[in-house]
Amino acid sequence: MKKLLKGFVLSLTALAVGYIAISLPFSLFSTLSDRMMEIIFMAEIVIYLITGAIFLIASEKKKEERIKSEARHSARREKIARVQRDWYDLAA
Repeated sequence: MKKLLKGFVLSLTALAVGYIAISLPFSLFSTLSDRMMEIIFMAEIVIYLITGAIFLIASEKKKEERIKSEARHSARREKIARVQRDWYDLAA
């Protein structure tokens, strides 16, 4: 449910931002100079790059946390197995 809601919100946000990004230059086309239109276009590209970088950084961080968590769980399983072997050796 959480992933579905997150996907829905992300899709809705992407549609809204895309609509604004496309409609803004067309609505301002007659009122702004060519130089101002270039500045707006560059600003849009910078915003897209920053947003993409944020998502990439967040996904990489989650991946690193998952790898660390798996390493901790693996170490814990090995420790439990070692303790059980030692306990069986002590009992025998």
